[in-house]
Amino acid sequence: MRIVRGFRCTGVASVMSVPARRPRTRVRFRHAEAMLLLALAIPSAAIDWRIAQTWSWPAGLIALWLATTGLAIGAGLLRHQLRALVSVLAIVSLYALPVVAAIVRWHVVPSSTALIGDGAYQTQLAGDFVLRGIDPYGADYASAGLGAAPWGESFPSPALHHLVTWPGQFVWPLPLQLAARQLGWWDERVFLLVAAGVTWWLLARLFPGVPGRLAATAFFLIPGHSLVAVLGDNDLPMLALVLGALLAADRRRYWLMGLLLGLAVVTKQHALLAVPVVGVWAIVRGAEVRGLLRAAVLASIAAVATLTPFLLWNAGAFFRDTIVFVAGSGVDAYPINGFGLSAFLLSSGVIHGARDAFPFVAIEVVVGVAIWTIGWLWIRARARLGDVLVLAGLAMLLVLYVSRYFHDSHLLLGAELVLAGLVARMRAPAPLPAAGAAVLAA
Repeated sequence: MRIVRGFRCTGVASVMSVPARRPRTRVRFRHAEAMLLLALAIPSAAIDWRIAQTWSWPAGLIALWLATTGLAIGAGLLRHQLRALVSVLAIVSLYALPVVAAIVRWHVVPSSTALIGDGAYQTQLAGDFVLRGIDPYGADYASAGLGAAPWGESFPSPALHHLVTWPGQFVWPLPLQLAARQLGWWDERVFLLVAAGVTWWLLARLFPGVPGRLAATAFFLIPGHSLVAVLGDNDLPMLALVLGALLAADRRRYWLMGLLLGLAVVTKQHALLAVPVVGVWAIVRGAEVRGLLRAAVLASIAAVATLTPFLLWNAGAFFRDTIVFVAGSGVDAYPINGFGLSAFLLSSGVIHGARDAFPFVAIEVVVGVAIWTIGWLWIRARARLGDVLVLAGLAMLLVLYVSRYFHDSHLLLGAELVLAGLVARMRAPAPLPAAGAAVLAA
């Protein structure tokens, strides 16, 4: 083919003859952080405004706080170079600051009601029982003051006489709790803030650069997270251990993965739902059967070492609180409540009483196995780290939905992982060819 008379095509065409590549993906990625920050910061700020009003903060102080936060976010929207800093500032202002204020308020403002959630308060009291040499399982939390914690259900708080969480929940904060005795006070939310900081760091390590900032923004600024955190987000220590195990699997340190997963499970039983998908990622990263078996052994050793002292202390009380009470029926069973499948079955008459027996465990197993099977196929086929968070979040969300009780904290637990995983999957597109560069036509 001739281009002009006297010249022949040499197989190289000018860049001007190639259709321009549409920059939609590049523009979308470039503005994703700003759009996500704006979309999540506005409803989070509205919730924080309402929290501050409930605490009777002066309107001028609230306006100054949120206006300063808004100006910082606005600077990040306009200047790309500031977005890393602005993302951290937004999380500190809209997530951490209300928690710090709640801690100060509980210990400064006189109130007949404990200004902390019943779950975080019970964990704090359990640690205090251990430090005083009292078995936290089967202990009388009502006489210890838990009855003062806010409770909005029509029945007495089950936490008054049962500790449903496993020992890691109150054992890991013990060093800080013991050190705080010198100050004369302790608040479990201090440890939860530390766990939040570790979670932020792990997300940044799992997804370096912009994807990590997107994941952290989605995780901490999802609407409602600050409200749960003000009361005490007890899921954070378990999630930090699960994310640490995922980072270890990604770095091919499978023994550390197993150790952290074992510690996560004995911190909160929900971690069991994430174990299979983390294991699938280890396989994607090249783990062999021997490495996985070694990790499983280490996980078992860590779990047994944590549980054994309490089993030796009073095995009957441990099983009554953590297994019979949660999965049993009759007067000594956790009553159906919340807004999950169990509440629907109760309101529709399929289940006649809030403490009646129903095979929720069988349904949970079916749903869990289905999610794990999808995760096995999806993660191995796509090999995207963000999908592990998505599948772990879905497993927790759906299995807890069909359990005996499903609360707003359970909804948040699954949603924050799913959203963080979805936004972390974003990748910057390949750079466009420089203007004027030649492009091979064939």
